[in-house]
Amino acid sequence: MRIQPASKLTTWAVMAIILFMVCACAESGQATGAQDQSKEFQARIDKYLEIHRKAVASVPAIPKETTDAALIAKHEQQIAAAIRSLRPNALVGEIFTPAVRQMIVGTVKQKVDGKAGESAKETILGEGNPKGPESGTSVNLAVNGVYPTTAPLSTVPPSVLMALPTLPKELEYRFVGRNLILRDTVANLIVDFIPNVI
Repeated sequence: MRIQPASKLTTWAVMAIILFMVCACAESGQATGAQDQSKEFQARIDKYLEIHRKAVASVPAIPKETTDAALIAKHEQQIAAAIRSLRPNALVGEIFTPAVRQMIVGTVKQKVDGKAGESAKETILGEGNPKGPESGTSVNLAVNGVYPTTAPLSTVPPSVLMALPTLPKELEYRFVGRNLILRDTVANLIVDFIPNVI
C-alpha cells in the first residue's frame, strides 16, 4: 500500500515535533544543571560565611577609623587564625566542588577564549598578576593559606566578573597565574582555588 502525500507530511510533522521536544528537554536539563550548580555554590558560600562570622565575632574588634597598619594586620591575622581553627581540615574543592568547578571554568573560558576574549585574558595574566614577571612576591596556593600583603592583586575583567556567580563583600575572585582563587577580603585568606582555569 502506498503512503499518501498527506500521510508523509503528517509523519514529517510528527518527527519535527518530537525532535523539537527532545532538544527542548536537553536544553532544560542543561539549564537545570547550571541552576543546581549555582545553588550548590551558594550553599557552600553561605556555610563559609557562617564560619567567617563566628571567627570575626571571636576576635576583639578594632576601631573602624583605625589607620594603624600594624594593628590592622594583627587583626587580619587573628581572624585568619580563627577561621583556620573553625575549618582545620579544609581542602581544595570544599567550595569549588567538581560540579561548581566545571561551571566556573566553563564560564571563564567562554569569556577569555578566542579573539573576543584576548583583552580579558591579557588583563588577567598581565600586570598585577602575582605570577607575572614584575611580581616580587610569590603566592603559595593553599586552602587556609595567607595571601601575602606584598603580593599584587590581579584584576578580574568586568566581562569575567559579571559572568561569575556574585559573591558577598567578604569574598572575591582573584587570579594567581592561571589559577582562580576565592579570597577572604577581611582575613586575607585563600578560601579555595581552581588550578589552571585559563
